Amino acid sequence: NITCRIIVYFPYERSITSRTENIGCGGLRVMLKEDLHISSIVGLEIFLDSGKIIKCKGKVVWKLEVKGHSSKDEPLYDFGIEFLSIKDSDKEGINKLVYSLLQS
Repeated sequence: NITCRIIVYFPYERSITSRTENIGCGGLRVMLKEDLHISSIVGLEIFLDSGKIIKCKGKVVWKLEVKGHSSKDEPLYDFGIEFLSIKDSDKEGINKLVYSLLQS
């Protein structure tokens, strides 16, 4: 479970800042108050602890609506986003982060 600050750019010119629930070289998991459709393509900016910023595209591959998470009954959505158009060097940066955290 690795968390990173993230900005998700929605297909219709909006963005939201959140934190990943976890991340790996193939994609990430994030919880948002905004609903996205499966197969939506989003822009991503991922801020790694090393100071590196990864910019890529992602595709929503799964989602779950989380009910009862707050007393306000506002919906919260849990998304799996697969990386698209990500540089090999950026994948390597994520791999290094995961490896270093597993070693500690």
